[in-house]
Amino acid sequence: MTKIEQLCIAPSDLDSSTLPHWADAIEKLDAAGWPLVLLASTAENDPLDGLALAAFCAAKTNRIGLCAGVDPETVEPYTLARGLAALDHFSKGRAAWHFIAAADPAQATELIDATQRLLLSWDADAVVEDAETGLFSNSNAVRAVNFAGSFFTVAGPLSTPQPPQGAPPFVTLPGRGELNSSAELILDEAQILQCSLADISTALDRAPKTEGARLRQRLGVKQ
Repeated sequence: MTKIEQLCIAPSDLDSSTLPHWADAIEKLDAAGWPLVLLASTAENDPLDGLALAAFCAAKTNRIGLCAGVDPETVEPYTLARGLAALDHFSKGRAAWHFIAAADPAQATELIDATQRLLLSWDADAVVEDAETGLFSNSNAVRAVNFAGSFFTVAGPLSTPQPPQGAPPFVTLPGRGELNSSAELILDEAQILQCSLADISTALDRAPKTEGARLRQRLGVKQ
């Protein structure tokens, strides 16, 4: 568990309609040195969730961490793990995730546990891609997780090879009880800049050009 005190961005008017404009803005924030952006739709019944928003932004960025917002009441471990693995592969190791809504603490921690186990159900060297034998992966390096809890039962393994970070970090804020024990990154709430598209110039002026080293190191991003 690491406490991160650097500034990070939280868009206040991000949804599927503003996404193209936000992707351009996040590209500028990336170039300016911002270490992390929290991505979740601010519109009700939006067809795109945080994982989809983050994946869209991944194609236009190189260094900034992309923290996808997840509703713990509406997602299950297998679908979440597949989405996180895809985002981490697509962004080359810049994925993270956080909860956008409150949930039963026991259910939330179980969701985190099951999701992380699925993400690690492939060893890092499981993919062999042997063209001569036609072997894609070493079956001994891919395991069923056989997770059985009070809220979720998951056999596994995940259908996606282990992503660059292994299990992308779960991010939360101080004072969140059991969630803090499950988090790898705890953000300083005072350092989260709520930002609208109209405020991008202000965010660029506040860009932490020399900050974010620990966060980028955890996300495996080159400086």
